[in-house]
Amino acid sequence: MYSIKAVSQATGLSIETLRAWERRYNIVTPDRDANGRRSYRPEDVIRLRKLREATGAGHAISKLSRLSEAELGHLLPTPEPGGALRAASRNFAGQIIAAAEAYAPDQCDQAIAMALALLPVHEVVNQVLSPLLVVVGERWQAGTFTIGQERLITSAIRKQVSSVLDTYNRVADGPTILLTTVANERHELGILLCALIGASHGLRCQYLGPDLPAADIALLADKIGAAVVGLSFALQADPAPPLRELCDVAARLPAAVDLWIGGAGLRQFPAHALPTRCRSLPDLQDFERHVEALIGQRG
Repeated sequence: MYSIKAVSQATGLSIETLRAWERRYNIVTPDRDANGRRSYRPEDVIRLRKLREATGAGHAISKLSRLSEAELGHLLPTPEPGGALRAASRNFAGQIIAAAEAYAPDQCDQAIAMALALLPVHEVVNQVLSPLLVVVGERWQAGTFTIGQERLITSAIRKQVSSVLDTYNRVADGPTILLTTVANERHELGILLCALIGASHGLRCQYLGPDLPAADIALLADKIGAAVVGLSFALQADPAPPLRELCDVAARLPAAVDLWIGGAGLRQFPAHALPTRCRSLPDLQDFERHVEALIGQRG
C-alpha cells in the first residue's frame, strides 16, 4: 500500500490532481485510515500511470475514467527504449542496491514498487531486476554483500513482483500457462519474472512457486487447462536429478500441453537427453517472443 505522496512521485501526477480525479471521476478508490489518510494499492498506481500517459497524449480524463484497463491500454503507444528509459532503469537498480547496503527493507520495497509502476514490464525485467540479481550474486560471492542483504533484495523482488502479477491476472483473458520448478529446485526468481512477463501480455499465469513434484505439475496442468507448462532450472552440482524430474514431467503431461524450459541449468543437460516435446528457451527475451507467438496463435 502506498501513500498519496509516493503515488504522486510514481505517476507524475500532483497530489492536487490525484485528489481532484478521485473526487470528480472516482478514478480509483483508495483505502483510508482513521485519520483519513489515503492508501493506494499497486493496481491503483498502474491505472493512474496509464491515465497520466493518456491525458498527456491529449485524451480527456472525463472520457478515460469510463474505460476498462484493456481499453485504456489500447490508447497507449508501445514505449520505445531510449536513453531516458535506460537511465531510469539504472537509477532504480542503484536505489535498490543502496537500500540493501543501508539495511533498509522499506526503501528496497519502495524502489522496486516504483520501478514496476513507472517502467514497462519488459524494461523492469530485462534492465532492472535481471541485471540486479547478477550484481547481487557477484557481491555475495566477493564477500561485499552479506546473506542478509541478498535476502533483503530477493524477498522484496518476490513480494513486489507477486503483487503486480496478481494485479495483471485479475484482468488476464489469454491462454493459461503454469509456471514452477521441479522437485528440489528452489531457485524461483527466474520463473517468477517469466510469470510477470507472461501476465503483462495477457496470459493467465498460474505461478506455483518452486519445488513441485512431477505428478502434481502434470495433474494441475490438466485440471486448469494449461496450454503451456514453464519450468526453470538453475546450475546444479549434480544435474542428473533435475533432468530426471524434467523427463518425469514430460512423460506425465497431457499431449496437448506445451513444455517450455529455461534457466542457466539447461547448459548442464545433454541435448540428446532432453524429452523431444521440450522447447528450450535460453533467455527471458526468447520467453517473451514465445509468449507473443502463443497469443498470436490463439487470438
